[in-house]
Amino acid sequence: TITAGELMDTPLLPNALVVEGFLSAGTYILAGTPKIGKSFLMTQLCWCVSEGADFLGYDTRQAAVLYLALEDTNARLQRRLNTMFGVDWQGDHLHLAFRSIHTGDDLVQDLRDFVFEHPETRLIVIDTLLRARGHDNGDYNYSADYRDVLPFKEFTDAHDLALILVHHTRK
Repeated sequence: TITAGELMDTPLLPNALVVEGFLSAGTYILAGTPKIGKSFLMTQLCWCVSEGADFLGYDTRQAAVLYLALEDTNARLQRRLNTMFGVDWQGDHLHLAFRSIHTGDDLVQDLRDFVFEHPETRLIVIDTLLRARGHDNGDYNYSADYRDVLPFKEFTDAHDLALILVHHTRK
């Protein structure tokens, strides 16, 4: 243990900001009913951070972004990006994946490998949590969610980046 005095005397750096006044490093769950626009919102966030553009009126810190669009196809996401942003942009900082052969701890290791190869990464979005957990045993309660999200939290704590897990409230 340490004393409260020791804690207060320890200089700690604040978490990195991804979107000023809106999103700092950490692990988040974005949950809502299907087809409400979660993926559109995450696509917009990923693009804005990767391009250094404002997101919902907030300044972003331009950085590499990994978007695991695990329920999308190449064509569907291409149409969404074209509709939202046109085609006059580079996209060099926005990395996309449409499938992952790993889940759980193995997926976290894949994320570590990606961040090692792209140390400027500050945002990762996994759409959806169900695809990241890799099992569907119907055990969806607070304890199961906590157990499945914990490796992602430990990862973001170690790498000072934001990770958003998209989740359906019912399906």
